[in-house]
Amino acid sequence: MPNNIVFNPVAEQLKTLVHGMQGTIPTPLLLDSTTGKLLSTVDGSVTVAGTVTAQGTLTVTASNFDIRPLSGTTDSVTISSGTVTVAGTVTVTASSLDIRPLTASTDSFTLGSRTFLEDSTNIAGVTGTGVVLMENTCNKSMYSYYITNTGTNTISIKLQISPTTTDTYFVDDINSISLAGGSITVLTAVKFMQYTRLYYDTGGAAATAEFYYNAQV
Repeated sequence: MPNNIVFNPVAEQLKTLVHGMQGTIPTPLLLDSTTGKLLSTVDGSVTVAGTVTAQGTLTVTASNFDIRPLSGTTDSVTISSGTVTVAGTVTVTASSLDIRPLTASTDSFTLGSRTFLEDSTNIAGVTGTGVVLMENTCNKSMYSYYITNTGTNTISIKLQISPTTTDTYFVDDINSISLAGGSITVLTAVKFMQYTRLYYDTGGAAATAEFYYNAQV
């Protein structure tokens, strides 16, 4: 019958062939052999409204892509190689941080509080003269010598100062003072030199005493 297609009620026999134009040549449109969905390739840009399901590999190129700011509580960034330039302030938290040793030629640091230094010595049953507790006092903000005569014989003591550690360069800073047995005194240099030491003289009698040096940087 000439109108068999129009009046044919058998669905599987109803077929339509759809063509597109490739230049001036009619070309059948392609369908997926499994799903029957239309296969297409798009060149250029496409504006899509609604939901699009893509099969295979989909490459998206975007400019001025705006995403939410990274958060330290939920995000992490790993940089495997290359150079990163950061504008602004960066806070770094690290544990077991190993840094190079400090050197006086390139590094400096400031202490929040002062440093205390101390030294001590003693004599027991000593006769004659001697010097004890030679200290480099050039960079000390303050320092003093504490002497306690724990014996019974009187001893003479005084401070000496010098620009070097050579014995012959030392000169008296103050006159000698006599410290009786059981007495205590504290001496501080009046004049400034790099080195300070304590000189004692037992006067020929055996003496016992304790000497202390305290300083603050």
